[in-house]
Amino acid sequence: MGEVVAAPPWWQRCMDSPLRWLATPAWALYRPLIGARNLAYDVGWKRSVDLGAPTIAVGNLTVGGTGKTPLVALIAAYLRDVRERNPAVLSRGYGAARGEANDEARMLGLPAFCDPDRVAAASRARAAGHDCLILDDAFQHRRARRDLDLVLIDATRPWGAKRAAVLPLGLLREPRGGLRRADALVVTRVDAVPPGEADALVADLARHGRPVWRCHTRPLGLAALDGGPLMPATGLSGRPVVLASGIGNPLGFERMAAALGWDVRGSLRFPDHHGYRPADVERILAEAQHHAATVVVTEKDAVKLKGLVAAAPCLAAARALRITGVIDPQDEAAFLAAIDRALARSPSASR
Repeated sequence: MGEVVAAPPWWQRCMDSPLRWLATPAWALYRPLIGARNLAYDVGWKRSVDLGAPTIAVGNLTVGGTGKTPLVALIAAYLRDVRERNPAVLSRGYGAARGEANDEARMLGLPAFCDPDRVAAASRARAAGHDCLILDDAFQHRRARRDLDLVLIDATRPWGAKRAAVLPLGLLREPRGGLRRADALVVTRVDAVPPGEADALVADLARHGRPVWRCHTRPLGLAALDGGPLMPATGLSGRPVVLASGIGNPLGFERMAAALGWDVRGSLRFPDHHGYRPADVERILAEAQHHAATVVVTEKDAVKLKGLVAAAPCLAAARALRITGVIDPQDEAAFLAAIDRALARSPSASR
């Protein structure tokens, strides 16, 4: 792969720097606060609110991307197409104004209600006729009660950084012991690491006493930024490409590009939920022109970049990689049975 020409956010680069220890006082304050908050819910001092419909939560333990969006899309498709339900996604809406859909919600193409107050979002979703709810990025949002609590662990960086530490010394939102609170753990991007590495991670996670399921990331194809028919992702095999992404974990995108046989000449990494500006587009196009390469972005970035095509017509030649999540065949039956059990519970029986 060519040179990475844009760096990750500064806080991510600091994880392996000696300067990270300057954050020790903040860590010493943050970690007990998280523990006290969880204890308050565990013993009943604080209570979760019933959302009034079967609720499935998809979350993670770390800051940054773990492949939640493809799994949310997979769950929604099962609810809609197989169980004939009318699901809605409830998201905090990072990168969007209150009440507006953010990039991930628009990418899903599903009814989405974005609000930091998930209880208020659930009320609007039910009023719109939705009969089951998917909480996106909600493992730490304990105010919302859920019938199935799934936690995702990215096989390419399970704990976010080399040193598994809680913020701000690491990228963990809470200690790893919090995994015992989940109903099941889903290891994502298992196809992006050697099989032995994935097996070791699954064995380690099984010690928390929860089912551990594997999820593969599969490319669906390449599309123009304004949509249209898909071309096979292998259609760029052997051809020069420049990647551009504003996602939590660009490494997964880059590894998939390499696995597809693309000749990756460079990868421009922007911060997660990045709002693209004309200057960013100029930078992307200049890098592509330098390498006589095709620009390929993630589907999440495409929903924001397509609005800039009119001002930069050359961007129309860019392609967006569409992906989906696929549960490993050996785990699929247990995964779908867990969703069915969640649907069968009445709201009053929710935890």
